[in-house]
Amino acid sequence: MRILFLALIVIAIVSCTRQQRPLPKGIDRELPEFTIQLQDTSVRFNTTKIPKGQPVVLFFFGPDCPYCQSMTRELVKRMDEFKDTRFYLVTVADFKEIHFYDTLFKLDKYKNVTLGKDVNSFFFNYYKAPGFPYLAVYDKRKEFREIILGGVSIDSLKKVIRS
Repeated sequence: MRILFLALIVIAIVSCTRQQRPLPKGIDRELPEFTIQLQDTSVRFNTTKIPKGQPVVLFFFGPDCPYCQSMTRELVKRMDEFKDTRFYLVTVADFKEIHFYDTLFKLDKYKNVTLGKDVNSFFFNYYKAPGFPYLAVYDKRKEFREIILGGVSIDSLKKVIRS
């Protein structure tokens, strides 16, 4: 009886640890390929160039969105806790607004932050993003973790990245 009980516990533990998170409809497990036009407007960065080894957060934002600004402000304050996470902040706004956002939060001083324009409206088409902030979190293997829609605390974001 004791062996049966122990076997059931082992099976329960193994089955819980092997479950994969369900993928939202239309989203692949792997980080999708798309292009971000960087602030200098001549350089286009393709997500296939993102190396494995660090978690990735795709942060779709609106420069005039108060929730995006609040989240970015808190993220910048605690950026030392996210040194090993790559952030890609993308928007459909014009470059004047992108530059203003970069200046406001001094994002250019963080090597793990890339800021640019979603020139092909990728987020609207692929993620069906209904608004912003909209975050797609991927693990260090560039595999899907979770979607976060709306304002979220930095502690909650940290838990998703670390889970």
